[in-house]
Order: sequence, then structure tokens, then C-alpha cells
Amino acid sequence: MLQKLRDSSYLKLFLEKLGGLEAYSDNYTNILLDLVKRSGYLVIAYDRFGYLPAQIAFWFLTSLDPGRRVLISDFETCTYYLLPYLEEGLVIGFATSPYSSTLFELLQTANTVGLETHVFTPKPSDEKVQGLLSRFRNLYYIERVDELEASLTESIAVFKSFSRGLKDKAGARGPRLYKHGLEGFTPVSEELVAKYIDVLERVLAEKEVWVSSTKLLEPAGELFAQALRNIGARTVYTPLHQTPIAESLLVLYTSIEEYIVRQRLYELGRLGVRVIPLQMNTDPIEALVYFGVLALFVGGVKSY
Repeated sequence: MLQKLRDSSYLKLFLEKLGGLEAYSDNYTNILLDLVKRSGYLVIAYDRFGYLPAQIAFWFLTSLDPGRRVLISDFETCTYYLLPYLEEGLVIGFATSPYSSTLFELLQTANTVGLETHVFTPKPSDEKVQGLLSRFRNLYYIERVDELEASLTESIAVFKSFSRGLKDKAGARGPRLYKHGLEGFTPVSEELVAKYIDVLERVLAEKEVWVSSTKLLEPAGELFAQALRNIGARTVYTPLHQTPIAESLLVLYTSIEEYIVRQRLYELGRLGVRVIPLQMNTDPIEALVYFGVLALFVGGVKSY
């Protein structure tokens, strides 16, 4: 698999797949743009790897529109501890599996209490599940079966729509993120892979490697761990403050978090952990997408 990472034919196929995902994500940008322009209390909910697009949406609003009331939580927490007690608000949900019971429970609870809810999820092939979900409004099906692909498709759609809706916010940062959203992620992904290929090879050379990250990048870390599992690696995601059992640890972080991470990496090194740092030199919100791109690149190696 190490040789495949540098195979030009694999890179070409990957870029074609990514370009297809990005083009397909445009089907949902106008829907999300309308939602981001709405006022009032917003609940961003997620299940499984829907955590990545949810995190992107949350940090767009928290960073660029700090006056907006917004909360992020998983489907189960929203269903049992939040939605039953809300008198008003808008719910936006992201899922990567239509067969999760928490998806149906979230939709049912929101419907019972009368909260407007919009959920993005892959389309189920099972007719019985389709029938169960058909009773709910504002359900948007992503035509992707693979959870990594669904997560990245939703993430790119969120980035493009939220950057457009918030382009006049936060001084120069809003326009810059909007410009990068317009330019797209596929055109720069060949350069992205080339920049981090040495690190990715180090990761795949390990028999067992755990994945960690800063808190903001947690969903990207979880997606990366899943990508490694998809190709047969022994791995789990662990928070950075915990000491891994594994001898090797891949750590995702951005350049603005370097000061926070440096001391922890030193401590792990003293404990005998082989740390493989993967630092992204870009805006943290963009980094969430770019780490997702690298995860998809790694996760597709075995099937090539």
C-alpha cells in the first residue's frame, strides 16, 4: 500500500473522485445557504461522521457570527436532553448512515415537539427504512453509500454555503474563506497530497498507530482513524490529553495550535510514544476539510 500512495494513476483516480464529490455537493449549497441566513436559536446535531460537517458549521457561526445563538451536540443528546425542552429554534442535522436508530429518534422527537428540522443523510437502499423516514419533512438524501464520502460531501457543502452566507463577517477572514470556497478543494488537493505524502507513508508503515488531535479537529481525527481501519490498520481515536497504549500516535493540528500541542508532544515523547505530527498550515475551519480530503485519500488505497 505504501507504493500505491505515490502511484500517479491512483492519484488521478482519487482527484476524479474528489472532483465528483465536490461537484455533487453543490446540490445542497443553496439549501444550506438559506438555513445559515435564518435568525434565531440554532441546534447543529450530528451522528457518526456527520460530526465533521457539523463542526465546520458550528465554528463558522461561532467564529464569524459570534452573536448567533448556536449549540452543537450528537443526535442522542439532542433527542433526550435538549429538544424536548426547547420552545423554539431550528435544527440542522448531519448523518452518514441512514440505518442508525438515533436518526429516526431525532426526527421523531423534533416532529413531536414541533421544531423545524433539516437533516442531511445518505439514502437508504432498504425500502422499509425508506418508508419509516418518508413521514418526515426536510430530509435531504446524499447519494453516497461510503460514510467517508458522505461526510466529506456534506462538509464541502457546508463550507461553501456557510462561507458564502458569512462572507461579510469577521474582517478579512470572512472574504478569504469565501474566496477559498469559490476556488474549491479539488484544484489544490494534488499539491496537498504531495506536501504530506511523507507523513502518510510513515503512518502506513506502522503496524499499529492511534490517531489524536486538538479538540477542534476531533471529528477529522475520528474520520482519519476510520480511514485507517478501512485499509486494515489497527487504530482508534484518542483525545490528545490521554496517553495512548499504542507505541505510535498520529497527531492532527494546525499551525495556530502549535504552541498548545508542542508541550504535549514532548511529554508523549518522554513516555516512549513515537509521535507522527501532521500539522496543517491553514485556517482551522479549512483544515477540517483538508484533513477529510487526506483521510479519503488514505482510505481508498486498499480498493485501488
